[in-house]
Amino acid sequence: MAAIKPLKSTGATPVKGRWYTLLTDFGEGVGMLARKRLYRAGDQQTAEEEDRQLLVLEILEPATYGVGYSSEKTVLCMWLEASAPGRLSQHHISFPLSQFVELVGQGKEPPEWADWQAQQSSVGDA
Repeated sequence: MAAIKPLKSTGATPVKGRWYTLLTDFGEGVGMLARKRLYRAGDQQTAEEEDRQLLVLEILEPATYGVGYSSEKTVLCMWLEASAPGRLSQHHISFPLSQFVELVGQGKEPPEWADWQAQQSSVGDA
């Protein structure tokens, strides 16, 4: 399988609603967002290591109140993480556009996305 290239090297720009692969660990210590994560499908006994996928929720104009970086556009993303056995939670992060295109490459819908959607539809049924 060919290595995934950062968006910056391909000249691509992020698109709202698309998935992107995190190419490197981001941050340090407790708050670090690791490039790889473990995913265990509901019927599996073992967890598989997968690339972390970020979904672009919005691309905000500079200095957007409450989230925007002052000098450039902001990319607002989410990722999914197991919060308890059989439960997923969503997390959000924002990046200046110039940093985002260096940290990610083209991605794909993660395997837990279908589980997340099913979990969300069952919340309304409860």
